[in-house]
Amino acid sequence: MSQEWSIEKSLQLYNIPGWGAGYFSINQKGNLVVHPFGQPGPMIDLMDVVDDIRERKLGFPCIVRFQDVLRSRVKQLNDVFRAAIAQHNYKGSYFGVYPTKVNQMREVVEEILDAGAPYHFGLEAGSKGELLIVLALNTDPEALTICNGYKDEEYLRLALLGRKLGRKILVVIEKLSELPHLLRLADEMNVQPLIGLRSKLSTKGTGKWESSSGDFAKFGLTTPELIKAVEMLKAAGRTDAAKLFHFHVGSQLTDIRTVKDVVNEGARFYAKLRKMGLALEYFDVGGGLGVDYVGARSTAYVSSLNYTMDEYAADVVYTVQQICTNEGVPEPNLVSESGRALTAHHSCLLMNVFGHIEFGENGAVQEDAPMSEHASAPVPSEVDAPIVREMREIVTSLSPKNSGEAYNDAVAKKEQALTMFKLGILGLEERAAVEGLFWRLCRRLVEINKKRKRVPGPTRGLDDKLADQYMANFSLFQSAPDHWAINQLFPIVPVHRHTETPTRDSTIVDITCDSDGKIDTFIEGETVDETIALHKLQPGEPYYLGMFLTGAYQDIMGDMHNLFGRVHEVHVFVDDDDPEDYYIEEVIPGDTMERVLQRVQYEPSDLAKRIKQALDSKVREGQVKPKESVLLTDFYEQTMRGYTYLGTE
Repeated sequence: MSQEWSIEKSLQLYNIPGWGAGYFSINQKGNLVVHPFGQPGPMIDLMDVVDDIRERKLGFPCIVRFQDVLRSRVKQLNDVFRAAIAQHNYKGSYFGVYPTKVNQMREVVEEILDAGAPYHFGLEAGSKGELLIVLALNTDPEALTICNGYKDEEYLRLALLGRKLGRKILVVIEKLSELPHLLRLADEMNVQPLIGLRSKLSTKGTGKWESSSGDFAKFGLTTPELIKAVEMLKAAGRTDAAKLFHFHVGSQLTDIRTVKDVVNEGARFYAKLRKMGLALEYFDVGGGLGVDYVGARSTAYVSSLNYTMDEYAADVVYTVQQICTNEGVPEPNLVSESGRALTAHHSCLLMNVFGHIEFGENGAVQEDAPMSEHASAPVPSEVDAPIVREMREIVTSLSPKNSGEAYNDAVAKKEQALTMFKLGILGLEERAAVEGLFWRLCRRLVEINKKRKRVPGPTRGLDDKLADQYMANFSLFQSAPDHWAINQLFPIVPVHRHTETPTRDSTIVDITCDSDGKIDTFIEGETVDETIALHKLQPGEPYYLGMFLTGAYQDIMGDMHNLFGRVHEVHVFVDDDDPEDYYIEEVIPGDTMERVLQRVQYEPSDLAKRIKQALDSKVREGQVKPKESVLLTDFYEQTMRGYTYLGTE
């Protein structure tokens, strides 16, 4: 990597313009900055936020929410649909809803509702718990509430309670048996229901969730079931209650052609159902509007996509209009349940790196050992075992011409040493010397390979295998469970030092004791690599990384792995009086040890009592002094009240 580094090279290396959607860049100090309203606009230096967090003694890891970004995304989604409707002279309107399952945090839902108020932006609920939230928060009589998911009687009664309050609560029928129950309860509660019918379309989605769509999807009615539902509504005299047609082909759609195909099929269903006598007013395309986590604008990666938000809205409007014109039916109001596209960009995780692991010799072979004049390998010692001398000779003779052969010989010699060690004919020191020489050879092969256009087969991928492991103070399972579960890519970028060359190819490991707690897939340019280039750690100087686009699903899906719990959180806003400044509106402390222990049914006071009793016993036995016992008890209780993550600052 060139020593002549620049901010522009950092932007390209980490592909910040590609995935950042205009919200992120690097300033002249070499620090990562956030543009909450897009570029150019006001900017917030993330290192200033880091310093603020440190001054407040919050510690890391810490979630930072840029609520202005959330508002910007809500405005953008509504504006692009309105622009497309105006451009095509479309007769219906757009009524977006936010699916709360994407991030149910109160501060997120309230911010979306407030930003969406001018557009009558609504909410979607997929469970009774979510519906309890939505009923309390979504008070706009013009905004929609979409009720998805399987429903029992209590769920249906809650939805009809919303109708009693004068809200536009649309109950989406996911399975046919829900319809008669809804009609019965509506009669019992003397309220007119608003009904949506969800169809299983044959068109399948693209990307990670492709298998969740099509004929064998989990939710929705088949075509025969839709016909039966129409008959049931006619028999009950409730055809005027059927207001919405709904479908969903999966989250994170990667290909715009799929969007066109599925909307085409869905619009045909809508038109036919209108002609059968249903008073449908809304056409709900579900979720699926993706986020380009890679920034590649390509279907080559399931974490990328080949379209923009503007293209998505334009294709939905145009396709529905064409079908309605062809079928001679009214153009419906359009509904989308975009959650990922609204929330992903507004949240990031800041974490500190507290150390690193170098694979290979790790100093076992001394760097200051005498070297031969022909190659950078230590001169053989008289006490070396033959196999050690043979490995030294391989290292000494290494050259670009024989690199493949030398590597194969070294692998064989390392395996021979292992066999000899197992048989008891090779000592621990000799085995250490053989392995240290082997790793030294590998590192030199990596340097040789960097200068060639074509790398010999046996040595390909050595650079990734020998990459450093940077130890970051976070839990992958808590803060980015989708990376562990479904290999979802999240951009990771150093928060500072972008005027320096990042020289260390690395992977990232978390502080959990699980071997799966690692990140080994990264964005590099417009591609994906197994390592990320990071800066060399400086003794005594903190090093900070940011994980971005974590606002969708990660906050709410994180588990209690290793009892780390929820991290600290700060909410950052641009200062209205000074666009070049910011303020932290709210600080939400992360979990203490006490809190996470209570969640897994331990009573902290009982645990402390047991420790005190054990120490008292040692005092009676004379093994611990009374004063020391008090100090140790206090230390145990104090630790229980502390943050669950490492105190490395």
